[in-house]
Amino acid sequence: MTSYKSRPGVVLTKLGEEYFLVAIKELMGECPYVTQLNETSAFLWKQMEQGATLEALEAAIGEEYEIDDPAAAHAAIEGFMKQMEEYNYLEILTSLKNTCHFNNCLLS
Repeated sequence: MTSYKSRPGVVLTKLGEEYFLVAIKELMGECPYVTQLNETSAFLWKQMEQGATLEALEAAIGEEYEIDDPAAAHAAIEGFMKQMEEYNYLEILTSLKNTCHFNNCLLS
């Protein structure tokens, strides 16, 4: 299962009513220094600070913004996630479970 986590060194901050992602100096050249977010994107970012799967993000945004249609929740997240990946703001974590039975080992 894949989960997404905000990259260490990329910090969400709020100035007045505006949200921004700010990369610390060590990340200069690896990702944009400052990116403005809307309220929904800031909500998603907060969910990813501890790590979240796409399914968990869909459930959280559905609950927060009362979206009953899973496809609509997915669409709301898809563009944001793509942009965050392009900006190199995310860590993508993949969990593999080892299942061994005698001499036959499977990864699932």
